[in-house]
Amino acid sequence: MTETAERTVIVGDISAERLSAQELGIRLFEQPPVGFDPISAAPRDLHTYGYPARPDAATHPAQRVQWERRVARSYTRVEPEFVRNVGKVHGPVCRPAATSATSTNWSGSVVFASAGTTCSWIEGEWTVPDPCDPMGGEASYYSAAWIGLDGDGSNNVLQAGTESSLIDGSRSVYAWWEWYPDHEIAVSNFPVAAGDLIFCLICADSSATASIYLTNDTTGQQVAFNVTAPDGVWLEGNCAEWIVEAPSVGGNATTLPDYGVVYFDDALAGERNGGSLDAFTGSAITLVSGVDDSNTSLSVPTMEKSRLIKLSYRDV
Repeated sequence: MTETAERTVIVGDISAERLSAQELGIRLFEQPPVGFDPISAAPRDLHTYGYPARPDAATHPAQRVQWERRVARSYTRVEPEFVRNVGKVHGPVCRPAATSATSTNWSGSVVFASAGTTCSWIEGEWTVPDPCDPMGGEASYYSAAWIGLDGDGSNNVLQAGTESSLIDGSRSVYAWWEWYPDHEIAVSNFPVAAGDLIFCLICADSSATASIYLTNDTTGQQVAFNVTAPDGVWLEGNCAEWIVEAPSVGGNATTLPDYGVVYFDDALAGERNGGSLDAFTGSAITLVSGVDDSNTSLSVPTMEKSRLIKLSYRDV
């Protein structure tokens, strides 16, 4: 048996391939030295040791407060390991019509970049949902909560988040990232469980590279790494989004489990010209059933207040 075969597991329509960071074009950051102080560190050192850039206090006071609160907290840095789930993707939004406020795969909020600039970063915080069988009789249900750039009006999506699914009656909960049209990449050694509070930040360093920061505030663990776009793909930066989604598996649409309620808090994004975008002011998208053509609303957004949106299964 070859080494590639030994690290590949096939389950239904998904082939799980354990791959190294180098094979995936991922750059890992150095571990910060003992006593490293990100609050006063030079920008170059922040990047070297896997910290997001320091927001300017004058132009982005809210983001600066958030940044200082997070980098001052002591987390355990996990060196990530990766599994590519071939056959599973989190693709662009699928709307019944170009102007529709519904989708067969996305629900949430999408904000679009201002004229003359592009989106360059996005952040959000949510509690990982506990998936339940809503009807009985279905073999599997899939759902993902994530934040991302592009995908509404563009054919690529840079995204990261958590999976909460029921596979043949068994719960499957984990963290992942993806630069569509590549497949989902699970972070296999980053512990995530239903009920955990997750914070995610994605910063586009260029049109072809980005840094992803995932923090589990419940366990006190975090991962940080730099990713490269698949060949022939680049970030357009036309929009940013906070989404609960029914992903595609084996080229087929999937059905959402009953995920209850997901709140996206600290739901902010930024533009290259320094502008800020708030999920509260975005375009709301309701996910409707695309499996049985019933157009039943399955996941409904509510704009709660600045930086906070609510996603509800069947508008509960």
